[in-house]
Amino acid sequence: KLTKTTNTIKVDLGADIATLDPQLVEDSQSFRVAVDLFEGLVSFNQNNQPIPGLAQNWEISPDGKTYIFHLRPNLKFSDGSSLSVNDVVFSFQRLADPKLNSPYNYLVNNIENGSQIIAGKLPITKLGIKAINPQTIQINLVHPDNSFLKICALPELAIVSQANINKFANQWTDTKNIVGSGAYKLDERIVQGTITISKNPYYYDANNVKVNQIKFYPIVDRNSALNQYKTDQIDITSFLPIDQYQTIKQTMANQEHTVAWEAVEFLDFNLLSAKLKNNLKLRQALSMAVDRETLVKQVLGQDQTALYSYTTKTIESGKFANLDYPWANWTRDKQIAEAQLLFKQAGYSQQHPLEISISYNTRDDHRKKALAIASMWQQVFGKDAIKINLINQEWKVFLQARRNGDFELARDGYAADYNSVDGYTSLFLCNNPQNRTHYCNQHYDELINQAQNTQDPTQRINLIHQALSLIMNDYSVIPLFQTTYYRLIKPQIKGYTPETNHLDHVMSKWYKF
Repeated sequence: KLTKTTNTIKVDLGADIATLDPQLVEDSQSFRVAVDLFEGLVSFNQNNQPIPGLAQNWEISPDGKTYIFHLRPNLKFSDGSSLSVNDVVFSFQRLADPKLNSPYNYLVNNIENGSQIIAGKLPITKLGIKAINPQTIQINLVHPDNSFLKICALPELAIVSQANINKFANQWTDTKNIVGSGAYKLDERIVQGTITISKNPYYYDANNVKVNQIKFYPIVDRNSALNQYKTDQIDITSFLPIDQYQTIKQTMANQEHTVAWEAVEFLDFNLLSAKLKNNLKLRQALSMAVDRETLVKQVLGQDQTALYSYTTKTIESGKFANLDYPWANWTRDKQIAEAQLLFKQAGYSQQHPLEISISYNTRDDHRKKALAIASMWQQVFGKDAIKINLINQEWKVFLQARRNGDFELARDGYAADYNSVDGYTSLFLCNNPQNRTHYCNQHYDELINQAQNTQDPTQRINLIHQALSLIMNDYSVIPLFQTTYYRLIKPQIKGYTPETNHLDHVMSKWYKF
């Protein structure tokens, strides 16, 4: 039971983590644990704004391209060893290192020489970061970026111990070896089981960390999560059953929190597949045949918003809200008629049926979405004209298959790492490891590059509009909806207020009783 005497909070992660290495984090479960164990120069608050982390303050040059960070005095890692400017430089260089091949290495693309280092054309020592003195770091950017502080708050740029990684190499994240820079330290990790962390006594703000121990549980089954919450086996849920949303909202109103999430769900087309790559009309037909309104209102029903664009209407206060496909406002009958025509023009019919697969990772809502979309396609095109195979895979297997291009259509989702459209636009750049579709359009990359290099905010928005319109007409993904998250939090837990947290970045150091 949750009590002040045990001073432990039990948190559902929703799935097992993929890694404890902050520079390799790419899933939300690993992110959640990483921000407790590691911290960057910059941290964040519950409104997703950047605040001082291991750096107590900073200055930005007038041209926006040089950042000077001043470390807090006497910083230490969780084993009591000193955390120095060399560890900061090492951590940034490590993210850029092509040997590590981090899925988030593009975060340092805008640091001087970053993209050349990632491409293996320059040594990591050429990255535009250096220690000016024992307390001060200078970082030089290629072009100004008003999101750079937010980027520095992500776990991929958290500070790790150079000595520790040099000593243990690939074994450095083992429980007995791992050394962190965050508010908590790792006590135990059971694969597919619990992760236990406890307060790091060497953390610079340890006096304000109120909860001694956090236990993370990888509960994949949402009904199980709800039952464990009701029987006090967990205190904070991650995901909950969709079909019980209205009931939970009514019966547990003082514990239930629904929050608009800066996140999108979509299906990737695998553009390495000849069937899909060379058939734009087929991709468009499949996208138009999905009834998004039915999906969000009847299948899911958690206040999600239907999505007809490659970015949300909410990012950057709505600057990219008017990019919907023109057919988004058509009647459903007109959408169906056009989808059927495109399907026929793509070469498919009862006489020549399409066989296609949708891959998704194990979770009841993902299964529901896949079943609903398959059913919509059969209704629109005819049961004899399309055969859909649904491929359900365990999370790590699914991630690997999607990364390797071993799929036809695959479930995908992206939660914005910070409040910038750059997160969404970067998903479609030619060499971005997050680009699961293997879509590549050099003109798109050029427009995004121009947008990032201009200091004129209006020109930036216009260029991004052009770029997004270009790739939307190429139909490399099927946008489905902007999502919400809802969770249960025991009323005794204070200090954590999800309502303002649209990115759902959470740290245990906020919790108190």
